[in-house]
Amino acid sequence: MKRRIKIFIPIILFVGIISLAITQSSFYRQIAQSQRLINQVYSQIFSTYLHELDPEAFTKASINAITQNLDPYTTFLVDDEQHTINILTKGEYGGVGIQLGYRNNTMSVVAPMDGGPAKKAGVMSGDIILKVDDEDVDKISFNGAAAKIRGKKGTKVKLTVKRFGDDDTIEFNLIRSQISVKDVTYSGMLSNKIGYIRLNRFSKNTANEMTGAIAQILNNDANSIIIDLRDNPGGLMDAAISILDMIIDKDKPLVSTKGRAKKSNRTFYSRQNPLVPIDTKIAILINQGSASASEIVAGAVQDLDRGVIIGQKSYGKGLVQSAFQLDDKRAIKITTARYYVPSGRFIQKRDYIDEKFIINNTKEDSVFKTIGGRVVLGNDGITPDSLVKPELMEILSTQYWRNGYFYSFAQQNKYKYSSFDKVKNDNKILIDFQNFIKDKDPIILPGRKDLDNFALKVEKLNSSNIIVKKAIDSLNEFYFNEEAILREKESNDILKLLHLEFAGLFDGPVGRLKQALNDDKTIQLAILMLANDSLYKDTLKPSRIAKN
Repeated sequence: MKRRIKIFIPIILFVGIISLAITQSSFYRQIAQSQRLINQVYSQIFSTYLHELDPEAFTKASINAITQNLDPYTTFLVDDEQHTINILTKGEYGGVGIQLGYRNNTMSVVAPMDGGPAKKAGVMSGDIILKVDDEDVDKISFNGAAAKIRGKKGTKVKLTVKRFGDDDTIEFNLIRSQISVKDVTYSGMLSNKIGYIRLNRFSKNTANEMTGAIAQILNNDANSIIIDLRDNPGGLMDAAISILDMIIDKDKPLVSTKGRAKKSNRTFYSRQNPLVPIDTKIAILINQGSASASEIVAGAVQDLDRGVIIGQKSYGKGLVQSAFQLDDKRAIKITTARYYVPSGRFIQKRDYIDEKFIINNTKEDSVFKTIGGRVVLGNDGITPDSLVKPELMEILSTQYWRNGYFYSFAQQNKYKYSSFDKVKNDNKILIDFQNFIKDKDPIILPGRKDLDNFALKVEKLNSSNIIVKKAIDSLNEFYFNEEAILREKESNDILKLLHLEFAGLFDGPVGRLKQALNDDKTIQLAILMLANDSLYKDTLKPSRIAKN
């Protein structure tokens, strides 16, 4: 028996190795055959198709068609489409230093950046950009216009703007410079003991900016820190790891990646003693717009019971991308791995790729535990420890917002005030706004379109029916009066939204954010939890279950 075993085992191993080699050989043979087929089709189209095709445009479209069958994050990047990657990896770009917005079908300046060419030249928040180098902005896309404003350091660009309060347009001849992008949009103390940091992306600059913000907060004797990752779409995984290094004890697992390539399989640990003392309370704020690197931070903090997660369920992006430069102008960004937070959770939404393209599809567990024993559930994002129901605008305020009336009013009336404090002290601002909207398109309240369509159909059917006509007139009167009633009912909300727009125009994104914090229920809940030791500790007890 022993002899048979000694002879038999090597045979099995040998057969297994041959089988594996044959399988791999067959797989690569299939790839080669597929490549030949693609080349044959491509060559046949260019040599025989009715029209002469643009090789560059057709090739780009063909590659996009291939990547569209994969996950949404695998993309072909040409020329300026690499701009976002450059900002994340270099932390800077060539431009004039303005944050642009697209509202009311116009390109406008959200805020000029401190020290940038635009601010030095006198460009102001609220300016509407009409032309870039004598080309009308409304004739090109927003992204196209933004790309024309960017460019190499030292080159020139001319902006033609319209500023309310000035009759004539204004021309700015600017010389582009290197613009550093800020990731921490605001940091400061919300109370004597609670600090706040708003982070809007994860880039090369994130670690340095966060170090400075945290140090400043700790110097103010804070015992708690709120890190706001709401609407943060993510960015560099290394930046997320650097932030976790600042708040997690040394030698703790932070995130793991798993992919087909050997270098894609790694586990990252905290490498140093944290900058933030371990007894400092942490609250991470997330919502549906928090994705990727934001979820790495929130997931690690939750799995290691380092702090509380507050807000709404995150987006659910657990895929890692790598950018491969093809030449000077083109690159391809490919999903190369999955990432897993410390408990082992994979939080990507499961419908990211059509499974018919996958040969081996692994199934993931759904129930996990934090380091302290709390049950957390995987799949589709990070669920907060304390959920906050999203606040929705009221009916009329929503219509005013969608139509851009708040911003337009602030934009057109900013010149009347010398500061935002003057705006807040203006008791007539609601009356001025009411007069402003009289000249605007009527607001379409729910059901109004149906009523107008019904009235047209009735008129075609029988325009002389007095009873029906009176009923329609009565309903029209109801809608007319209802807008006035709603405007009075929502006056406080309308005033807050007006102040929000004026704050942004006077003090940029920081001013707008500071004004928004005054009425932020998620912030208020975070302050309550951090100020109450018992409530904070109870949230982290093993009896708690974070459900998705």
